[in-house]
Amino acid sequence: MQIFPNIYLLSGFAYQIHQNVYGIDIPGKNKMVLIDCGLGEEDLNMIEQNRILWGIQNREIDAVFITHSHYDHAGNAAFFEKMGCRIYAGGDADSLISGDEHTIGFAYGREFPVCEKVYKLQEGKCVPLAEDCKIVCHHTPGHTSGSMCYELICNGMKSIFTGDFVQAGENSGEVRLGVKVDSGYNYSEYVSSMRKMMESEADAVFPGHYGPWLAEGKRIFQLAYRELLVNRERYR
Repeated sequence: MQIFPNIYLLSGFAYQIHQNVYGIDIPGKNKMVLIDCGLGEEDLNMIEQNRILWGIQNREIDAVFITHSHYDHAGNAAFFEKMGCRIYAGGDADSLISGDEHTIGFAYGREFPVCEKVYKLQEGKCVPLAEDCKIVCHHTPGHTSGSMCYELICNGMKSIFTGDFVQAGENSGEVRLGVKVDSGYNYSEYVSSMRKMMESEADAVFPGHYGPWLAEGKRIFQLAYRELLVNRERYR
């Protein structure tokens, strides 16, 4: 599903698949990058079907940016690495190589397919995609210790991809937060990260589950910050 001229939902909520996979078409190049890559074969099939549907099947998938190491968002990273893609991640990069508990393979009853090499991104790192198009990395620990939000700045628009750090809910104006399934979960860090992201000037926010927030993107972080504080006992 094409959401903006250069942003596609390639797998996820609109296709009755829980985790979202986004594709960014790089202006002026016959390439695209993915934000997260899904759980397994169902996602891979849906990604390919949508690339054909929207006529972008000939775009080379140049890189995959992983928001965090959980299986449902990163399970296909090794597949794309074998296809020649660069795999990028924040502080969770080591888990994608080791397949440790932070991939939460235990929740899916299977072993995580590990990557050979993951390019580790730091807070504030800027990854240029094309002229006037770049990704800025925001380290947002809380849901996991190495969670990363990716801010796409392209053609004067700012879009932020959040993974599980913050999610739009099932209903309009609703927010959800990442669950406490990882030993790296940290409430205090979550609050600090959300306070930081509240200052962002996002035009749109693309979460790892449920639908995108296509107007007043900044507001989703404000609502999530309030949720963390008001219902703190639920998240501590």
